[in-house]
Order: sequence, then structure tokens, then C-alpha cells
Amino acid sequence: MKALQSRLACLTVAVVILAVLASVLTCTASAQTKNLLYVNSNIAITGQNSVIALVNDGNGNLSPVAGSPFATGGTGVAGMGTLGNDLPWDADGQIMLNQNATLLFAVNGHSNDISAFTINTDGSLTAVAGSPFPSGGPQPATIGFQDGALGNGVSMMMVGNKDSDFFQPATAPNFTTFSVSSSGVLTLLQTLTLPAGSSPAHALVKQGAKQYLFGILFGGAKSINTYKLTRSGSMTLSSSVALAGAPVGGVLSSVVRGIYVTVPPVAQISLVAYDLSGNLSLFKSVADPGQAVCWLTINKAATRMYSGETVSGTVSVWDISNPPRTPTVLQTLTMSGTNPLPTMVQLDPTEKFLYVLDRHGSVHVLDVATDGTLTEPRPVYNLGLPDSTVPPLGLAVALK
Repeated sequence: MKALQSRLACLTVAVVILAVLASVLTCTASAQTKNLLYVNSNIAITGQNSVIALVNDGNGNLSPVAGSPFATGGTGVAGMGTLGNDLPWDADGQIMLNQNATLLFAVNGHSNDISAFTINTDGSLTAVAGSPFPSGGPQPATIGFQDGALGNGVSMMMVGNKDSDFFQPATAPNFTTFSVSSSGVLTLLQTLTLPAGSSPAHALVKQGAKQYLFGILFGGAKSINTYKLTRSGSMTLSSSVALAGAPVGGVLSSVVRGIYVTVPPVAQISLVAYDLSGNLSLFKSVADPGQAVCWLTINKAATRMYSGETVSGTVSVWDISNPPRTPTVLQTLTMSGTNPLPTMVQLDPTEKFLYVLDRHGSVHVLDVATDGTLTEPRPVYNLGLPDSTVPPLGLAVALK
């Protein structure tokens, strides 16, 4: 009898353990990490711009996050409808996340404001109270962000106001700084007016190097500049390098003090070096195999770089590992679809996939091999934008 009771007790314990394990596994599955992609739809209908939130199932297949798209409350920036006259769209960094992926910011180019959202655990977005916030100038086009730069959980944002919107009067381009509270509220700090026609295209900041902003100017001097920053948000030009043509996008290397910059008019990528004081020098320029190379992204190890080339419909893979200052083309891949027009490029957080934004209102999801080369095994993902919309602008990724 005692033996039977002992066996029954053991059986009961085993059942309880199995139930607990099942509960833990269920909770783990429900709390599974989400691989997220955010796109600034750039809808130029008054007040109709939005952020599209997508989730990658781990195999490269995209689907909308519940509630997507999320209204920004602002208006995107339109163009003249031709590739040769797309000045308002020649920029990068139109959508930005903080390092912990708790906040998202998106530009509204025509309504001259910045929308701020909190990112929920499921990847959905909730607008921050008071959003959208005035950008401090005409046509915000690029956002730089320094987490915790001002202490006590307060960050600093740098916005490039491009002043290249065909449908509002030209005034003066600028870089404007903001303090950003931990809840995502923007407070304007300082504005640095730029020469007329400078058309800032990209604001680049290096995390941990709080004293510098690297600004790419598409027009005017066609240069990359260093601006010294203070805690009050004031900016002072300290160094400048003119490039061979109008530059658009850039990426910072994590292994060398250098910035890779696209120069589409001369089909080049230039490496601009900087020293500990932020002084710039042109180190090297290499020929790009595509046409209209405008956008770049780089892997975490700084061994591979990817460039989006709109006119040729291609993406190129670059080896930047040996030596790291001499980019070498490994592959140039033509995108699938009819007359593809690739623009922004971004690696997903796992670096297994490369997202390529297409001006036709779609996203290409490419597989990344162990050597960094690419294939496109799946159909193009249609973003579902209105037929009359202008090209989407801006990509950001996160794991939640």
C-alpha cells in the first residue's frame, strides 16, 4: 500500500512539473522576440503621412504589425515625378530609433515637423503627447540621435532641415538641435543656419562621441562637415571636405575613424577620415558599378557594406575588411520586378536579411550569405501605399 501511495505521489509531482514546463514554454512562445522593420511612408496628402510597421517571421517573410500604418499627423514631401529632379528626396535618416528601441522619430517633410512615438512590446506605435513637434526649419529630411547625451536620461537630436521642398517657399536650410526626454518629448535648443542651397542630406553622429555632428550637404559646397556640439546644443563648423559631386548618404565605420559617403553624380563612394578632434580629410574614392549610388548600410563588424543604386536598379556588396580603408566590390545584384528603383538599404538586426526600399512603394527582402553576398528568393513586398503617393523615405529596424 505504501509503495502504491509513493508511486501515486511521484506521478502527481511529475504531472505538476509537466504542467509548469508547459506554462513556461507557452509564456516563452508568447514573449518571442520580434524582428521589426519601420518605413516612413512619406504620403504627401495633407496630414496623411504614416509609419508602416512590419514584422519579419525569421524567414524573411514580412507582415504588418497590428494597427499598422500609424499616423504621424504630418505631411510627406512631394517631388516633380522624375528621377532627374528628385532634390527633396536626396537624403537619408528620415526615420530614427533610440538605442533601446523604445522611441521612434519620423520626419514630415512638407509640414515641417517631427513625429515621435513610443514603441510597444509588440512593435506597435503610440504617439507621444504633443507630437508632431516643429522641426525648427523648412523640410526636415534627416535625423541624428545621441542617446543620453545630456544626462539624466535626456538625449540630443540633430535635425537637418533641407529647404528643398518644391511646394513651399525657400527660406534657409539649417541644422537644429533638440533635447529629447525619456518619454520622447522634443524641446528645441539651437539652430545653425546654413548657406542657401546647402540642402543637408544626412546628419551622422557616432555614439559615445557626443561632441561632434557630421553633416552631409547635398548642395552648395557639396561637402561633408564637422560641427562641434555643446551640451546646450550649439553647433560650430570646425572642419569641411568638398567632394567631387553632390553627396547623399553616409555610414560611420566601427573599426576605423572614417565615413563612407555616396557621390552619385560621379558614381563614387568616398572614404573621409577624421581624427580625434573631428578634423576631416579625403582618404580615398572608389568607382561604384551602378548608377545613382545614393544610400549605404554597414554590418556591425564593419566588414561588409551595401549600396543602393537607383537608376541601374541594383544593390552592390562591398568588402571593407582587408584593408578596411579600401572598399572592393564583391557583387552587384539587379533587383527583381519591373523597372526596380532601389533607394535606402538596411540590414535586419540579425544580419541575415537586407531590406531594400523601392520607389515603387515596395520592399525587397534579400538573403545575406555567410560571405555577405545576396540573393532575392522571394517576391517583392508591396507596402500598400495609395497609387498617387510619392516614394516612401526611410528605414529603421529593431528587435523587441
